[in-house]
Amino acid sequence: MDLVEYEIKIPSEMKAILAGSSQRVELQNSAMLLYPYIYNQTISHGRAAELLGMNKYDLIELYEDFGLPYYNIGFSK
Repeated sequence: MDLVEYEIKIPSEMKAILAGSSQRVELQNSAMLLYPYIYNQTISHGRAAELLGMNKYDLIELYEDFGLPYYNIGFSK
């Protein structure tokens, strides 16, 4: 997966928390940035997984670990 820098604004207190994050945490952060686009059906779980360089089912499991169940997407609108 090719990486590019993309600037986002965060509260200054978050910088210390995010500094030095592990590769796993960085993957989780990227996945969470994509979740709203999955939720509003702009992209699919499969496309998000492709963007993240991972398997769709691993991505679904990652979201479920955060309490974001796969089967509720699109039904709560």
